[in-house]
Amino acid sequence: MLSISFDPEREWWVSGKVFDRLYDAAIAYGKMPSDLISWRYIADANGGLGLDLESPSDAHRFETALRDSAERELRTLERSTENETYRVSLEKLLDLLAHPKAE
Repeated sequence: MLSISFDPEREWWVSGKVFDRLYDAAIAYGKMPSDLISWRYIADANGGLGLDLESPSDAHRFETALRDSAERELRTLERSTENETYRVSLEKLLDLLAHPKAE
C-alpha cells in the first residue's frame, strides 16, 4: 500500500499495482509532466508521497495529472471483476480530490 498525501486533510491509500496502472495511463495520455515522472519511483521506494513537501506548483501539476487520467480511465474502463479494484480506487481518488484543500 502507498499513501499519497495531497495535504494534511486529503490522503489516498492505494495499492502499488493500482498506482502504477494509473501512473502508466497518465504517462500514456501525456498528462504526467516529464519532470514529475520520477515521482513514481519515490512513492514506491518510500511507501508514498507527501505533496505538501513539494513546491505548490509541482504538487498541483501532479494532482491534476492523476485526476485527469483517473477521469479518462473511468470513462473507458470496461466493467469487469478484473477491473473492480482499479475502478473503486479511482472513484475514491476523484471523490477525495473533489474536496479542495482547506486553507
